[in-house]
Amino acid sequence: MWKLLTDLPVHLALVIINGINVDTGENAYQELLACAQSWRNRYRDIPIGEVPGVQYARKFFHSIGVDPTKRRSSSEALLNRALKDKELYSVNSLVDVGNWCSLDFLLPICVYDLNKINGNVTIRLGKEGESYSGLNHNSINLAGRYCIADETGPFGSPITDSERTAVDLATKNAALVIFSPGEYDKNLLFEKTRLFADRVQQICGGVILMTDIIG
Repeated sequence: MWKLLTDLPVHLALVIINGINVDTGENAYQELLACAQSWRNRYRDIPIGEVPGVQYARKFFHSIGVDPTKRRSSSEALLNRALKDKELYSVNSLVDVGNWCSLDFLLPICVYDLNKINGNVTIRLGKEGESYSGLNHNSINLAGRYCIADETGPFGSPITDSERTAVDLATKNAALVIFSPGEYDKNLLFEKTRLFADRVQQICGGVILMTDIIG
């Protein structure tokens, strides 16, 4: 069960999918590269802040108390690399689908290994002293920050997720998350959530158990 314990004006879209196969195939990575090329063809010569859709991730960061001029969202970081024709990296098939959708939707996206999540999940503000080892190998301070936590403690945030619940080639069951500001149209967010789930099924297989918008 995922429970909301904060009244911040944001949405969290959630998909639970079981029975997936995560591998090092390049199908999702090639889609990511094609998406990057599409953005580059349309907007390479304009400031990134003027690209339609970029403001949603920035408004989401503002809503959770993060200055987007000091910390760029994952979606904007991908777009920045795409527009500058910088290399985009392949991690594994599921992470690559997440990056493809994040770049396509211009919203922060996270994927978690469901089997590494312990018990019930809450979306809340971090408590004093809470932190975790992030995927960037830094210690991430969660005190007062919007985060996702299980019964062990925080494991995810729109800034950087934890190593503890990271997806790898052994992952069979996953939680897929999209973050958006509260003003983002819920019907559109649900459409994008379904598209994200469909793309994961297309690349990794699996069975969708739940799709929901929280907040």
